[in-house]
Amino acid sequence: MNLLVVTNLFPDQKEPWRGLDNATLVHALMRQEPALKVRVLAFRPSYRHFGAASSLKPRAEDAGLVPDYFWAPYIPRFGGMNHWLFARAFARARQVLPPGYAPDAVLAPWLFPDACGVALQDADWGARMVAVAQGSDVHRYLDMPFRRRAILAMSRRAKAIVTRSQDLENRLVRHGTPRGKVHSVYNGVDVHTFRPGSRTEARAELDQPQDARLLLFVGNFLPVKGLDLLLAAFAQVKVALGQPVRLALIGGGPLEGALRAQAAELGISSEVLFLGRHGAPKVARWMQAADAVCMTSHNEGVPNVVLESLSSGRAPVCTDVGGISEVVEPVLGRRFLVPGRDATAYATVLLDALQNPPDEQVLHQAALSHSWENCAQRYLELLRAA
Repeated sequence: MNLLVVTNLFPDQKEPWRGLDNATLVHALMRQEPALKVRVLAFRPSYRHFGAASSLKPRAEDAGLVPDYFWAPYIPRFGGMNHWLFARAFARARQVLPPGYAPDAVLAPWLFPDACGVALQDADWGARMVAVAQGSDVHRYLDMPFRRRAILAMSRRAKAIVTRSQDLENRLVRHGTPRGKVHSVYNGVDVHTFRPGSRTEARAELDQPQDARLLLFVGNFLPVKGLDLLLAAFAQVKVALGQPVRLALIGGGPLEGALRAQAAELGISSEVLFLGRHGAPKVARWMQAADAVCMTSHNEGVPNVVLESLSSGRAPVCTDVGGISEVVEPVLGRRFLVPGRDATAYATVLLDALQNPPDEQVLHQAALSHSWENCAQRYLELLRAA
């Protein structure tokens, strides 16, 4: 099968974390289907570059996919028209494909403008496309009239739309997407890397104290992640716990300065560790060192970090948004799901997770059904149908 991947969410050497789950999915597909022939057209939105090829280079582990990078014009003030601009960039990018190349299926992670732009090409491209809804492209864009119309028009042309949670599927259907076109497939988790391990050994390796409790956040420092709530709740945990406690933040983004300032204002700067971005093996080691994993988002699909937390045997303490409850509640009930955005309520659940942790092997066993191998098989079924 010839598979063409078209997306703005695919990693490169400068942003190795960008669209990491999409690259991981492609590698999982190739492991499950060795005869699969993949080409990747990776785009970067820009209001300065119009259609030119980008000089970005792939990560070493993606070099075998030979991804080609391009700029796609993106005009914020006229966001509802950006799928037309993406379609033009996609038409130019297709010129790098071998003469006569015809994909058997097109995978387009991110609905607008990516999948919508592909759908605007001739009917043959749209008819063989499997689009992927990841989160904000449903949560935010369905509330924007021009983008909503483009997404619904695309959904009629695409072969299938994958949503990474049942909640995202329900939202699309409520707005008019044909239910038969939409399929919920949770992201995979590397159950071999993210697994229970010795907390003592992990802390020794990471130079963390054995007598302190450790909370962990992994993600981008963006408004949607609601990290102001996490810091406010952690300040209360520090006072109430009665023993040393630390909060480790793995990630980065534009809010780092504001978060450091908030930590200083709350008097918790010495207990909050800004660790920068790390690859999966290091993140997995920090999860083994941690007592619980924190997620305080305003909205989500089913974030990878929740599945990684379960697979590592660590309780994920989450705001009850998006599809998070779909994977947490069957294992843990609603014990670690926090409704609303009250810092005291979140701190209370964090204290429960620290003082009464669940059995790590039970969590890991529950995560096995979400392995990348199982995820890839479901995608292959949809791609073969396309």
